[in-house]
Amino acid sequence: MNRYAIRVFAAACAAALLASACGSDTEAGSGADTAIGQALTEEFLSEGDSPITTEEQARCMSGDIVDNIGEDRLAELGVTADNVADIDEIDFTDAEFDTIVDALFDCVDVRDAMATEMAGDFGEEGAACVADNLDEDLLRDVMAAGFRGEDAEPSNDFLQAMLDVAAECDLDLFG
Repeated sequence: MNRYAIRVFAAACAAALLASACGSDTEAGSGADTAIGQALTEEFLSEGDSPITTEEQARCMSGDIVDNIGEDRLAELGVTADNVADIDEIDFTDAEFDTIVDALFDCVDVRDAMATEMAGDFGEEGAACVADNLDEDLLRDVMAAGFRGEDAEPSNDFLQAMLDVAAECDLDLFG
């Protein structure tokens, strides 16, 4: 199989993952009602390419982040209600990035959002198949890498997983 086609497929899936975000327990924690939580909610809703499309999802995500990372820790990192738009530049720990990924998966149906993003490339049925068959740990790893700002080449494990899913979903990578 052509390595270029594999990379294109992997890149399309990774882009869909990062533009989208498996859960759907969208009940907001108390952190959503803090000044930082409210500002995060507004920020999530203002991002045009975000998988967070409803106020309920945004409040859930902001509540989870504030409740689980903590207002004191966010303040220590320099996050305020006035600068949440710059949260991508904050030097979170790996555990804190995992908390953000957990919040995303708790609050947004990542697989559904991913399938919606990929439908243009693979058709609705192919996109749903890819979204349904990707390993959740792989999805979480890709999301965490995206939140960390890592633009590295896809790993061999990621490429192999994409090939396996493409074969399972009977996708034509060369068409």
